[in-house]
Parts: sequence; structure tokens; C-alpha cells
Amino acid sequence: MRKVRGTASSRVTGSHDAEVTRWASTRLRYVDNLKVILIAAIIVGHAVSGYGELDWWAYADQRETTLSSITQAVVLAVGGPFAMLLIPVLFLVAGLMTPPSLARKHPGPYVRDRLLRLGVVFAVYVLVLLPLTMYVLEYWIGTDTGSYWSSYFGAEQTLDTGTLWFVGDLLLFTLAYTAWTVVLRRFATRSTVHEITARQLALVSVIVAVTTFLVRLAFPFNSENRYLDLNLYQWPACIAIFAVGIVASRADWLTAVPDRLRRISGVATLVALAAFGGFVLVGVSESGIGEEAWAGGWDWSAVMFPVIESPLVVFGPIWLLGLAQRRLARPVPWIRPAVIRACFGAFVLQQFVLVMLAIALRPVPLPAELKALAVATGGVILCFGLAWLLITRIPGLSRVL
Repeated sequence: MRKVRGTASSRVTGSHDAEVTRWASTRLRYVDNLKVILIAAIIVGHAVSGYGELDWWAYADQRETTLSSITQAVVLAVGGPFAMLLIPVLFLVAGLMTPPSLARKHPGPYVRDRLLRLGVVFAVYVLVLLPLTMYVLEYWIGTDTGSYWSSYFGAEQTLDTGTLWFVGDLLLFTLAYTAWTVVLRRFATRSTVHEITARQLALVSVIVAVTTFLVRLAFPFNSENRYLDLNLYQWPACIAIFAVGIVASRADWLTAVPDRLRRISGVATLVALAAFGGFVLVGVSESGIGEEAWAGGWDWSAVMFPVIESPLVVFGPIWLLGLAQRRLARPVPWIRPAVIRACFGAFVLQQFVLVMLAIALRPVPLPAELKALAVATGGVILCFGLAWLLITRIPGLSRVL
């Protein structure tokens, strides 16, 4: 009987599966599991935001139906503070991994790797994928405002970065840290590794609160910056938690966050979460907190927002990192090596996938809640699946995704 051979595509896929399985076996399992969960949560949050009144997502301006006021209040009070933790956790992990990666590769190769892995993806996304996504959305709905230049760099003189502002910022932060280490290397002496204390983190939180308030006087929350939008209104928190990761890498936080600090961070995070929920609910009941509350200014809500936000984004990532080390350092049934490998690609593709799904559901007469659920569920599956297909089927793309 003649033996049936596999097709070329199946052999290629099989070789990729074996290669990715070997690759995953050399990595920290809890870090990969944590990244998958965070990016899936980010995709879900953006999908739901597309049907909300707050203009925080590309589809929100063009939505055909809107979540009820009760749903929006619950999502903002419960999901809002957790959503604020997601990107800071990624910055903390990036900070922890940057010094050992730089030491292993040395400055020159490390910078080339960051420019390829982050810089190329960022440029292609900002100049090609995001404009294409918005063009399809505006063309389909019939709100096209003109040429590419006028639509994406016109009156505001800003290139939108969409969800990849994080990648642009991370590239700048890692390049700045590399330059700093190169310049100061000749003066560096081997110092004792000191434990990071809760008191020091509290001081960092205070500094972040003050600088965030001051920065948002010039760059309000969710505002765009001239020429290239890099979310400057979040820089104090992002720089601070990235720097905490840099310092903590010498204390081996990548292996284990000190248990006492993890518990203290958990208490501080839960207090901040409760404060944020109360802040939103009081504002809703008084009809006094809207988008202007976090736009920056000299009113009580603009002061309270960074005061509550800062301990959340300083202590919260540390707490979540410690939890991940305790709970996620084992196989998770649905997080396979292919899912882990497609993680970055899923993050890059999310805006395109979510907008296309929302357009496809646009003529379907369903409540906004059901559409948000469908786009969120389908978005997570399609983002990871499409990223894996691109990595395995397009030669060379695995070098950047």
C-alpha cells in the first residue's frame, strides 16, 4: 500500500510547531503566560470601548449602537482600573528583561535587534496598517474626509500611532537606557544590590502623581501630540515602572518578587482599585465626572485622578507580577507555544482585526452589549490566529513578529 506523504504546507507547519515548542521550553513560562493574558485582555477592552461613548477607540466615533449607561458605568468602574494596569505590567516586565538582554547581546547588536523588532514594526504599522484600517472604516461608512495626508496628518499635524504607542515608547526607553549604560560604563563600579522597599515605591508613586498632574496640564489624557502621538500624558507612570524594572532586575525580581513586598503591593493596589471605583461611581451619581475629569486642569477631579492612578500603576504591576510567578509558572491548557509565539503579532494586528469585525457586524440588528461580546471573543481568536499564520507562512516575517 502506498504511503501518503504530508503536503508541503503541513510539513512547514509541523516544522514551525516543533521549532516553537523548543523555543518556548527555553523561556520563563509565567512571563509568557502573563503576556498572553494581558494582550488578550487589552484586545477585549478595546473591543468593548468601540461601543462606548468615550472616544478612546477607533470605532467609537463611527459606532452604530451604544452600550447602555449602566453597562458603561459598570465597565468603567470595574474594568477601568484593571485596564490601567495592563500596559504598566508590560513596561515592568520589559524593564526587568532589558539589562540581562543588553548584557548578553552587547550594545550594538542589542540596538539593531530593537530597531528591527520594534522600530520596523512601529513604522509599518503607523505608515501602512493603521492608515489602511482607518481608510477602510471611513470608506465603508461613507465618512472619508479626503486624501491620506489630510486624513492622517492634516489639521492636527499628527501621525496616529493607535495601539502601538506602547511599542514606540518602549523603543525610546530601551535606546535611552542603552545610551546611558554606554556613557556611564567607564565610571560604573560594582555596588551592593539593595532591596527595593515599599517606602521607596510610595515615594515613586507620589512623584508620579505630581508629574502626571503637571504633564497633563500640557498634554491632557487621551490627547494627541504634534507630529507623532506617543501618549506623553502617560510617560511619568510608564518611565517610572520601566525604571523600577531596570533596578529590580539586579535583585532578581524576574525570578521572584519579595513576598512581603508582593503582599504590601497587593493591599495598596486593592485600596487604589476601590478608590477608583468610588471615584467613578460618585462622579456618575453626581453627574460631575465625564471625559473632562482626566483631561487635565485645576479642578478636583483632575487632581484626584492621578492621585488614585499613580499607586495603581506603581504597586499594581508588582502585585500582578508576583501573582503570575505563583500562579502561572505551570502549563495553561489554552496557552500553547504557538499562542505564545503569536503574542506580539496579535497585539500589532488588533486594531485592524477589531475594526473589520465591527464593520462586518454593523448591519446586524443586535444590542451593543452582544456586538461588543462578539467582537471581543472573535477578536482574540482572530488576532492570535492571523498572527500565527503570518509568522509561519510569510518568509522573514518571524524576524519582526
